[in-house]
Amino acid sequence: MIDTKIFLERFLQKYRFNKVKKILHGDILDFGGNEGELKQFIPKESTYTLVNYDHSPMENKTFDTIVALAVIEHIEVDEVYNIFKKFKKILNENGVIFLTTPTPKAHPVLMFLASLNLLDKSNLEEHKHYWTKEEIYELAKSTGFYVEKYKKFQFGFNQYAVLRHQKS
Repeated sequence: MIDTKIFLERFLQKYRFNKVKKILHGDILDFGGNEGELKQFIPKESTYTLVNYDHSPMENKTFDTIVALAVIEHIEVDEVYNIFKKFKKILNENGVIFLTTPTPKAHPVLMFLASLNLLDKSNLEEHKHYWTKEEIYELAKSTGFYVEKYKKFQFGFNQYAVLRHQKS
């Protein structure tokens, strides 16, 4: 029997991977990448660094691509700002940050799906904040980045942003 919870979560994960895989290049940081499931999409010529709770693997390194898929909603807002200030220091000049996060509109739908046992409720209960488009733009601006591209997907329940260094 298929575990629908795992099936739906893997489907959503793969959907995010398909959004990001075309921009993956160079030295790649998979921030909050869980068990490294993204690694299968990394180009052969690229290097891959996975970081979850222990941030030390990203210290004293620089990256061309930083990926944060469905992770910032699990972190307190102030800490997200601190992390993006670190990203500012470790992202190469022409590098890119790609992030996804559910929209506030997604919260009741996700909780409903969890009540039907289609999503992992404990994972959703770990969500600290549902970011708005305006908050993502403010995060970028106040940490030295600009939003090159922003788009909602999955019927507006998810969003992604591509961030780059602000030009001096």
